[in-house]
Amino acid sequence: MIRTLIITLILGLAGPVFAQDLPKYYPKEGFQRTGIVDAIHVEDSTLVINDIPHRFSQNVVVHSMNSYRVPFTHVREGVRVGYKFANNGEIIELWLLPENYSDRRQR
Repeated sequence: MIRTLIITLILGLAGPVFAQDLPKYYPKEGFQRTGIVDAIHVEDSTLVINDIPHRFSQNVVVHSMNSYRVPFTHVREGVRVGYKFANNGEIIELWLLPENYSDRRQR
């Protein structure tokens, strides 16, 4: 009984550790912000993330778990992202995140 409890506890705690296994080109210090993409409005260069509209740069760089740089078309509604702003408030960099990613700083 106790052995099963200990194994369950260890596996339960190890899950989030493995879930945070991001590629080396993802920032080690985390992201300025994270969220779920609600809508994409390419015509006016706007992404709605967590119900908040943000303008994105025409030169926005998108990173995926499998490739350092991917086309913007990889960004889809419902995808979890990390993102970085320029001084002018536009999103200049996006990182596609796994569904089970949790930002430790937002706890």
